[in-house]
Amino acid sequence: MKNPYKLLVDRISEKGYSLGTWITINSPEVAEIASYIGLDWVVIDMEHAPLDFYDAEMLLMGLANDAIVGIVRIPLNDPVYVKRALDIGSDGLLAPLISSEKDARDLVRYASYPPKGIRGVGPRRASRYGLIPLREYVEQSRSILLLVQIETREALMNLDSILEVEEIHGVFVGPNDLAMNMGAERDFTNPYMQKMLSEIAGRAVERKRIIGIMTYTPEEARKAIELGYNFIALGSDTSALIRGLKTFKESLENR
Repeated sequence: MKNPYKLLVDRISEKGYSLGTWITINSPEVAEIASYIGLDWVVIDMEHAPLDFYDAEMLLMGLANDAIVGIVRIPLNDPVYVKRALDIGSDGLLAPLISSEKDARDLVRYASYPPKGIRGVGPRRASRYGLIPLREYVEQSRSILLLVQIETREALMNLDSILEVEEIHGVFVGPNDLAMNMGAERDFTNPYMQKMLSEIAGRAVERKRIIGIMTYTPEEARKAIELGYNFIALGSDTSALIRGLKTFKESLENR
C-alpha cells in the first residue's frame, strides 16, 4: 500500500509544489486521463458534484498508476461518509467546513480504527477485498491522507488550533467561500485577499503542513505558489473542458 502523505511531500520537496485537479464527471476515463498527463493528485468531489460512492469507487479504479494520489472530498464531516469513502480505497479525504479544532479531531476519530477512533471494520476495496490481512491493513491505514477545508471566518480564527491536530496533514483554502464569508471578492490581485491568503499559507508551512488552494488560470496558480501554496488545484474537469473547447472555437472563428 502506498503512503499518500509521503508521496505528496516528496513531490513538494522536488518541485516546491504539487499539481492536481477536481474530478466532477462520473467517468473513469477522466481519472485515467488525469493519471496519464502526470498530475500528482486528483480530488473526487462528492460535496458539490452529483457523484455517489459507486461513482467515486469507479473513478478511483480509473487512476492508472500508484504515482497519483486519489482523494475523495466527502459531502460532510460525518462518520458514515468518512468510513465509506475510505472503504472504497481512497488514498485520503478532504473534509469541507472544518471550522474548529473539535471538527478536525472528529475527522481523525472518524477515520481511525479503535481504540483511537470509531471507524467500523469492513474495508472492502481498501484491503483488496480481504487479500491484505486485516491487521496489516489497519497498520497501513495510518498513512491515509487527511486534509481539511478552511472556508469560514470561524475557521480562519481557529486556524492555529486546527493546525495543532497532529494527524491533519494539511489544509485547503476554498477561496470562493472564504472570500464570501470575509466580505471580500475572489481576486488574487486584491491586496486584502493576498494578505489573508499569504498569512494562511505562512501559518500552515510553519507547522510543516500541506497547504492547498483552487486556481483557474496559470496566473492564479503562479501567484498561489508565490504566496507559499504547495497543493495547487488546476481547476476541474469541467472548467478544463470549457476552457479547451472555448479557446479552440474562438481561435478558429476569430482568424
